[in-house]
Amino acid sequence: MAHYQVRELAAMPVPALTGRFLAHNQQSRVVRAFLAADLHSGTKQPVKLTMVQAAYLARVSPAYAWAAEKRMEERPAIEAGYVPLVPAGAARTNGNMLPMSITGLMPDSDLIDFVRRVGVNRVLEAAVAVEAAQ
Repeated sequence: MAHYQVRELAAMPVPALTGRFLAHNQQSRVVRAFLAADLHSGTKQPVKLTMVQAAYLARVSPAYAWAAEKRMEERPAIEAGYVPLVPAGAARTNGNMLPMSITGLMPDSDLIDFVRRVGVNRVLEAAVAVEAAQ
């Protein structure tokens, strides 16, 4: 007579859900709710999360997470605060925002009104003079 023994739960691997599956799965809300419950209870574990998913879980912007991934070799200095994660010159505007040095001094609406009163050419001439003086 054969005797079979059931493996213990600790020896059984935990099923994994990839980030791609979680992002693209077309299951109903009920099925996804049970997936969330499985993730919470630990019966399933997330693996290979996308950067957006990982950033969302860590409560940072995806851009900040990508910047961190690119600078892993400098991690100790950045985490200690000796070096900024995103260098000051790396900040980009999308055309709708003014640089921080200007917006800190006066509201955008006041600056726009000033440029309209004085004229764009006069403002550009003043900018050229300031640049030449530096």
